[in-house]
Amino acid sequence: MISAEDVTTIVQRHLQNTGHFLVDVQVRPGNKVVVEVDDPGSIDLQQLARLNRSVREEIDALGEDVELQVSSPGMGRPFKVFQQYEKHLGRTVKVDLQDGRMLEGVLESVSSSGLELRIKHPSKVKGRPDKLDPDTTPIAFDDVRSTKASILFNRA
Repeated sequence: MISAEDVTTIVQRHLQNTGHFLVDVQVRPGNKVVVEVDDPGSIDLQQLARLNRSVREEIDALGEDVELQVSSPGMGRPFKVFQQYEKHLGRTVKVDLQDGRMLEGVLESVSSSGLELRIKHPSKVKGRPDKLDPDTTPIAFDDVRSTKASILFNRA
């Protein structure tokens, strides 16, 4: 049975010089391999299909019989790697803290130790836009349980 480390090595080799980055590799029961790949801009279905074919050929050459799924992470999924934070700079995110609080705001910066968020406060007047703090709030990664991109819908 192929390991997640083996698949990670194969995928990383195929991602070199593409600008894409690996988010996650899981080997599930029944030899199902799930690979999540993202890009600082965007990644399209043709790029994912090419990667799937390349990785599939290499796994097949090893004599492994697996079900391979290559996709981008879903919008509502928590961030798993640092590059996802960088991708979402300037965008609205929801941060679930270890103490149970949930903060929503604009991700202003990220470093190896944590992130800085301009927290969004709901307007007290119906119909008015939410207000953003003028200053950023530093949040250490040790205090973060999970971070997700917020999905915003424009009202016409």
